[in-house]
Amino acid sequence: MANKLSLLGAYGHPDDEQGVSGLMYKYANAGVNVTLVCATRGEVGEIAPGVNATPQTLGQVREEELRCAAEKIGIANLYFLDYRDSGMIGTPENADPRCLWQANLMEVVEKLVRLVRRHQPQVMLTFDPNGGYGHPDHIKIHQAAMIAYFVAGDVRIFPEQIAREGLRAWTPLKLYWGAFPRSRWQKYAEMAVQAGIEMPEPMREFLKRGMPDEVITTRVDVAEFVDLKVNALACHASQMNPDSIFAKIPPEIRKEGLKEETLVRAESRVAPIEEIENDLFAGIDG
Repeated sequence: MANKLSLLGAYGHPDDEQGVSGLMYKYANAGVNVTLVCATRGEVGEIAPGVNATPQTLGQVREEELRCAAEKIGIANLYFLDYRDSGMIGTPENADPRCLWQANLMEVVEKLVRLVRRHQPQVMLTFDPNGGYGHPDHIKIHQAAMIAYFVAGDVRIFPEQIAREGLRAWTPLKLYWGAFPRSRWQKYAEMAVQAGIEMPEPMREFLKRGMPDEVITTRVDVAEFVDLKVNALACHASQMNPDSIFAKIPPEIRKEGLKEETLVRAESRVAPIEEIENDLFAGIDG
């Protein structure tokens, strides 16, 4: 086993890390080596008003924003896989041969396996199979992370990494999916109603995407890091549209929902100690 506890998260775009920014900071602050892999630079997203970015420069701007957030969170290692943002299914960007959705899946896996072998994480994080809300890049990085989790420890897989690059096979012990429980979304909705905020139809539909509470296996208390999470999110200025429904939610309501980060323990080579975990490294000898 590695001399140090290590955590690796694999996501699609700058700001995807915000769902686990509190726990990343918590573990980094405790001495865990935290690695973030971002598949794209979010080049085709909308640009918030007042941000000095154009469609041509947005990728560079969002890379800088993620570097800002990563520094605040305490992420030791940040990697971009250099694919282009895929946009949503049916858009012209989704057919771009440079985008992640069009990439050969095993090519993406090979890049992830290299980083797993380099940083030797006991714990991996990624999206659920639907990528949270069906974004193609979220789904593709989920697929790649799942495969990497199972094959990185096999010397027969990508043997050139071992023979030529001096890496060694490494078997992660746990893999988690980020998960927003339905009860949290319901609480958001109730608090919004109490604050007199009208919930538009798209938002009501979005709230239905939360996972059933009974599938949540892991709840990490990050209440003491809420301000840190808000500060890290502020780095992503190009995505902070002041006219969005999220921006109109009062800060006290938003902060209430940031006090706990929830996940699903999708794969584990370690027997669970408790029915509901509060520590991603539970059962792992550090």
